[in-house]
Amino acid sequence: MVTVDLAAATELAREALAAYGLDPAAELALLKQRENFVFSLGAGGVDYVLRVHRQGYHSDAELGCELDFVRALHAEGVAVPAFVLTLEGRGFCVVGADRPAGAHQVDLQHLLPNRGGFGDERTGVDGSAALDPAEFAALGRLAAQVHDATERSGYAMAVPRDDWDLDGLIGDETTGAVPAWGDPLRIRELAGSDREAVVAAIARIRDALTVYGAPAHRFGPIHADLTPENVLRTPNGLVLIDFDDFAAGWHLFDLATALYFYTPHPRYAEYREALFAGYEAVRPLDAADHEAFPAILLARGLTYLGWAADRRGEPTAEWHATTVLPNIVRLARELNAR
Repeated sequence: MVTVDLAAATELAREALAAYGLDPAAELALLKQRENFVFSLGAGGVDYVLRVHRQGYHSDAELGCELDFVRALHAEGVAVPAFVLTLEGRGFCVVGADRPAGAHQVDLQHLLPNRGGFGDERTGVDGSAALDPAEFAALGRLAAQVHDATERSGYAMAVPRDDWDLDGLIGDETTGAVPAWGDPLRIRELAGSDREAVVAAIARIRDALTVYGAPAHRFGPIHADLTPENVLRTPNGLVLIDFDDFAAGWHLFDLATALYFYTPHPRYAEYREALFAGYEAVRPLDAADHEAFPAILLARGLTYLGWAADRRGEPTAEWHATTVLPNIVRLARELNAR
């Protein structure tokens, strides 16, 4: 896999525009660079967002499955992006085969007018985020609408993806299964009694989620990355974007992701209550759901540590491995004490 810089990503984006019948010379503005390069552009009075996907992150079949999922949700009236088909009727194109960077997938969607994201991971952790609980209630309703629409549409994943099941979340030492995002115990700062607490909590997660089970009303296709930056405020309400990590998982995993970065926040209890109230206004939960949630919440946090272990030196990875780590330990100790 070749590392792509902004200049190379821009050239790939321009090559892709022709596949959509758009002018390759259109002005591109970088919106975000994380796993993908995300650009905005205007053409013919229409505003678009174009994504140059990280090479090798998903196969063509996996990406096609992702876009089919978003279209199924859109058809059911859920607030998600509207993707544009290529001139050949495909959901995305592949460009760059003859370039040094190699082949890359590119998709195009309509730009959503928005007032920015839902919040910020760092301000959630440091406690400075100034969100109203009513916003979490709205987010809970949106998450429930996703899960309801998935069942209502009859959507079924056409190809396997890295599921957010037990092995995907915490791995399995007996089989050698490694968590989908890597082993959190490789973080060197996690040592001594803190490490022991996390190891014990991982065992508690396995026990709790084994008892909880994975019936269809609790487990199925989910967004799986419902972080603040993936929720936009628009004139018509909240919209959920970026389904890169979508796969099969527990519905509660979406709620855990929405809350995780706010667990150190002084208003966390209010945010949690509002999120669940919004969700349950659309889709009821039962006592078992509430009982399993702390285990899934910690499992969500551990996935970020596993992700950071493979990216040491990157700013976000260092933030997880140092600043956020004490929160993981706290959640582990709380789960062990239940």
